[in-house]
Amino acid sequence: MTVVLQTTNDQAERVVAGILMALSGNIMFATSDALVKLLTARYSVFQIIVTQALFALIPLTVMILRTTRFRALRVRHPRLVLLRALLAGSATVFGFYSFSRLPLAESYSIAFCTPLFVTLLSIPILGEKVGLHRWGAVLVGFLGILIMVRPGFETLNAGHAAALAGAFLGSFTVLVMRRIAREEQHAVMVLAVVTGLITVGLPGMIATFRMPTLPDMALFACTGLLMGSAQFFVAKSLSLAPASVIAPMQYSMILWAILYGALLFGTHVDPIMVFGATIVIASGLYIMHRERRRARQGR
Repeated sequence: MTVVLQTTNDQAERVVAGILMALSGNIMFATSDALVKLLTARYSVFQIIVTQALFALIPLTVMILRTTRFRALRVRHPRLVLLRALLAGSATVFGFYSFSRLPLAESYSIAFCTPLFVTLLSIPILGEKVGLHRWGAVLVGFLGILIMVRPGFETLNAGHAAALAGAFLGSFTVLVMRRIAREEQHAVMVLAVVTGLITVGLPGMIATFRMPTLPDMALFACTGLLMGSAQFFVAKSLSLAPASVIAPMQYSMILWAILYGALLFGTHVDPIMVFGATIVIASGLYIMHRERRRARQGR
């Protein structure tokens, strides 16, 4: 009995540690994105993406050397890994552009509709059957998006379209990851994404390059180091707690987005946007719950 209690306590401590690691990683992601939004006032999204990715390689290299060796990395599905990298790079272009046109919290809220797109696309691409519960969650989620953007009442701009495009491409990235996640090493997928960011952003960076000032170079370095370190924290959290527990932690980013919006950009909190975002997040959480339940039934 004592052994069972000790084992249960150890597991609970690991889950709590995983949650704290995930929350820390998401704070880093949100901080990195806030710095990106600052930089979009002076530099193209392509230059920001490439420079951020190059600095992100520093903590990622340390992470790989601590856990494995580059020689031990093996790519089992090169075409799908490449496809995921290019999709992630393209989604980031749209996401960063939306940062330049929208409040950070609003951009996040639209991006959080990715689970809705994943559910819809899993039907033709993966041949999954979507039940009434998940269909209902998808419809409710899109209602939340309509509440946020308020077509006909608020002026829609390219930032809204870019955020939706980024979420749509992000859903394809998730579907590809579902296909290869169990067979590819996490380090391979992370490095592939960083490579995809550089590949997609480099042509645009060459065309729009502007020599950064020293203070801006420090911001570039911070956003890249934070993004790379956040990858490590999230990877570590997944080794401590189930993905079904860690995934919802990403929604904490919207709280930091609201805070940074108020402190750095003078953005006031829009109650209607928050209400719509709450609906989208609740819909995404319910879809995750149904996915988890369906996976258990499959096993």
